[in-house]
Amino acid sequence: MFGVIVCPHCTLVLGADLDMARVTCPRCGGKVNVRKAKVYYRTDSSKELAEAVRQVGERLVYDIERLAVPVVPCSSVRDPSRGEEPTLRMLAVKLTEKVKEFSRDDLRVALGDVDEEELDRVLTNLLEDGVIYEATAGRYRPA
Repeated sequence: MFGVIVCPHCTLVLGADLDMARVTCPRCGGKVNVRKAKVYYRTDSSKELAEAVRQVGERLVYDIERLAVPVVPCSSVRDPSRGEEPTLRMLAVKLTEKVKEFSRDDLRVALGDVDEEELDRVLTNLLEDGVIYEATAGRYRPA
C-alpha cells in the first residue's frame, strides 16, 4: 500500500510505502515517521501514486487544510471608555520624566481628580508594562 505524506521538516510532498516505519526525505534528509504522518492519499498502484503526489503538491501551494470557519473581520469601533486611558498614561509617563522618585499621592496630583480605583489601575498598568518600578514601599521610580 502506497500513500502521499508531507515531510514535517521541509513540507516536501512524498510518496511512501505505508508498510515502512520511516522514510528519508530526499530534500532535507530528515526522517519521516510514516505511521504518525497524515496520509493525504492511499493507493495500491505506483502509477497512481506519482499522479497523487503531483496533485497533493499543487493543493499544498493553496493550503491543504483551510479553515472550516470563515474569518470574520473585527469592527474598528473603539470603546469610548478607552479614550481616557492613553491620556492618563501619558500624564503618568511625563511625571516619571520630571522626577526621580514619586509616591501615589504625587501620581494622584499629576493625574488630576481621579478616584482610587482608576489610580490603582493606572499604577498597576505602569508597573506591569515596566515603565516604573517600586523602589521602596510606596515609592516608585522610572525604569
